[in-house]
Amino acid sequence: MKQSLFRSLFPTPRFLQMPSVGLDISDKSVRFLGFVEGKGGFILGNYAEKKINPGIVESGKIKDERKIKEVLVTLKSEHKLDFVRVALPEEQAYLFLMNVPLVKKRQLRESILFQLEEHVPIKATDAVFDYEIINERADSFVVQVSVIPIQLVESYARIFTESGLRPVSFEVEAQAIARAVIPRGDRGTYMVVDFGQTRTGISIVSEGSVLFTSTIDVGGAMLTEAIAKEFGVDAREAEKIKRERGLGQEKENKKIFSAIISTVAIFRDEINKHFIYWHTHKETDQYIRRPIEKLILCGGDSNLHGLIDYLARSLRMKVELANVWGNVSTPLQYIPEIAFRDSLTYATAVGLALADQDYD
Repeated sequence: MKQSLFRSLFPTPRFLQMPSVGLDISDKSVRFLGFVEGKGGFILGNYAEKKINPGIVESGKIKDERKIKEVLVTLKSEHKLDFVRVALPEEQAYLFLMNVPLVKKRQLRESILFQLEEHVPIKATDAVFDYEIINERADSFVVQVSVIPIQLVESYARIFTESGLRPVSFEVEAQAIARAVIPRGDRGTYMVVDFGQTRTGISIVSEGSVLFTSTIDVGGAMLTEAIAKEFGVDAREAEKIKRERGLGQEKENKKIFSAIISTVAIFRDEINKHFIYWHTHKETDQYIRRPIEKLILCGGDSNLHGLIDYLARSLRMKVELANVWGNVSTPLQYIPEIAFRDSLTYATAVGLALADQDYD
C-alpha cells in the first residue's frame, strides 16, 4: 500500500519523524491508536475512542470546528498525543483511473493536472491530488488518481494544528484500511467493506492499490433504529439486542430478523451492484480488471451475528472478517488487548499507524 496520501502537504524528513498514532474522525466518534516498539516487534500502545454529538461532523465534513477541537484537545491532554496520521473521509474524495500519454515521469503530475477537471466536479485550483502509476505501456501510463477538495484538507489541518496536534500525513480512509486488512505483498483483488454506524465504505483493492471507492448511506444505526421501533425500546437496549441476536434465523429470533432484514438486503444489493460494476464496466483507459476473489468485512457492525453467512449465500462469494493486526510486526504469540469485535472498528486507525512501520 502507499505509505501516505497527500504527505507532500507535511513533508517531514525521516530523521525528524517521531512515533505517531493513527487518528480517525467519523460522524459519531474520534478514534486513535498507536504502536510502540517492544522486544521482537511492535505491540499495541495507546488507543481510545471518544463519542461526539450529532451535527459536529457530517459525511466527513467538519461542521463545528470549536466542538471537534475540544474533543482533540481532551484526547491530547488525557493521552499525551503529539504526532498524528489522519484519515480523510472517502465520501469527500474522488478516486479514479486515468490514461496519460507517455511523458517523462517528472512531467506526469503536470499532465494529470491538465486533465483533472475532466474527471472531477471541482476546479483544479481547488483540489489537492496525488497519483500512483498502476501500469506503464509503450505509449501511455495508467495511473490511479486521488483527489480531495483543498478546502476540506485545510479545515482538517487547521483543527489539528489549533488543537496542538502535529499532523504527519493525511490519507484517504480506504487506503489506510487496505494497509491494515490486505496482507503485505498480496497482489490479489478484493472488495473491502467498512460497515460503520452511519455509512458503509466500499473499496476494491487490486495489485496492492485501491482502485475504486464508493460510500453508501447504509449503516448499523439503521438496524438499531429498526429494532428499537419494532420492540419499543431505547437505542441502548436496541443496540444490545442487535449485538446479541443479529441475523440469527432461529425460531425465537424471527421477529428481530424480520425487523432488520430489509435494511441488510439494501446493504447486500449495494455491494452486489458494485461487484457487477467492477466486472462489467469498461474504463476508457482499458485497464484489465481482475476478478474479485473475496469480500473482506470490517467496521463496527461487520461482526453482526449471521451477516457473513447471509452475504456469502446471497452474493455467492467468499466473505470473511478482516484481521486488522495481520500486517503488524508483532512479537511471536503476542495478542493485542483489544477484543476482536472492537478491533474491527479500529481498522482505519491501525492502517494509519502502520505507516510508521513502513519506514523501517
